[in-house]
Amino acid sequence: METTIRARRTFAAFMEQSLYGPEGYYASGRARSGREGDYFTAPDVGPAFGRLLAEIFKSWQLKLSITPFQVVEVGSGEGALAKSLSEDFPYIAIERSASRRQKLESDGFTVLSSVEELAERPVSGCLFGNELLDAFPVHRVRMRNGKLEEAYVEVPPPPAPSPAGRGGVDNLKTLSHRERGGGGVAGGDRVRRLWDVPSTPRLAAYLDRIGVTLPDGYETEINLAMADWFQSAARGLQKGLLLLIDYGRPAHAYYAPERDRGTLRSFRGHRVGEDVLADPGRADLTADVDFTSAALDARAAGFTPLAFMELGSFLMTGAKALKEPAPGMQYLIHPDGMGSAFHVLIFGKNVPLSGNDFPHNRIKRLEVQHAAGGR
Repeated sequence: METTIRARRTFAAFMEQSLYGPEGYYASGRARSGREGDYFTAPDVGPAFGRLLAEIFKSWQLKLSITPFQVVEVGSGEGALAKSLSEDFPYIAIERSASRRQKLESDGFTVLSSVEELAERPVSGCLFGNELLDAFPVHRVRMRNGKLEEAYVEVPPPPAPSPAGRGGVDNLKTLSHRERGGGGVAGGDRVRRLWDVPSTPRLAAYLDRIGVTLPDGYETEINLAMADWFQSAARGLQKGLLLLIDYGRPAHAYYAPERDRGTLRSFRGHRVGEDVLADPGRADLTADVDFTSAALDARAAGFTPLAFMELGSFLMTGAKALKEPAPGMQYLIHPDGMGSAFHVLIFGKNVPLSGNDFPHNRIKRLEVQHAAGGR
């Protein structure tokens, strides 16, 4: 009989700690992108991405007549875009990781630790995030016998501290695969998952708003953190555009019958893993973005949804402004590269623009007008 008192938390809290806690993936400095890292992003292609974005931002500045046109990058990472964007605009980096903030500051950039800090001095221009929403902690849910349930993670207390180390429930790196008995998502004698009643009524309300009823046995994830983030972002942007680039799909495709195990996964050494409880703090955890819910959350915060399109179509407007092709540009734009794998969301605040101002706009695919509270 097990007598050890185990700490229980929602999977969202576990994911938050695994990514951003003291020993978390991003906070610890382990996070690396590129060929030698765990995952590959658009800035890793080379300077082309930054140059294309800069050209697009220049066109937005002219349309909106905003001077100075400030660019705030949320989730600046290792600063791959900072140099390109700061050459043409007043640039602010927002980064949660202390080690990454230190590097950005040493390179001479203005750095904040959270979007909430913008509220003290709201900016005008563009608030921008590349692969931002997919890194937000998500709640894991399932439908069982007609009732919504939520996944919780049980973590045992650490062993007694020794002179050579330190303990703590949040010291996730001590939980090796051997200690968990290889349990992973299914369970085990160390870190294990269990199902119980939802921790908040917001989970059911999230599904009701987009008109989704999960079939029995269906498992998926819900990103409640988006709504809170959009509220903070709206307080930090006085006038301008919010640009988000990420992977995902509209709600009707996100919760399609064939996606009955959700999109949650881990990345380590460019290998995709389904055991999201394995190696906490040592692997990236991510889930696709429900773009319909993101648009609804943004609108509730005071933004106007303006455009939705594939990354390749979006970057084409910047490519036309370049005098000569930049190395890597073709891979970013072509559908067989990143062009169709990623999508773009554009929101406005206190701007005169409409959806007609953005070529290749497919915002109707989000069906936000059919969702509860839609218009």
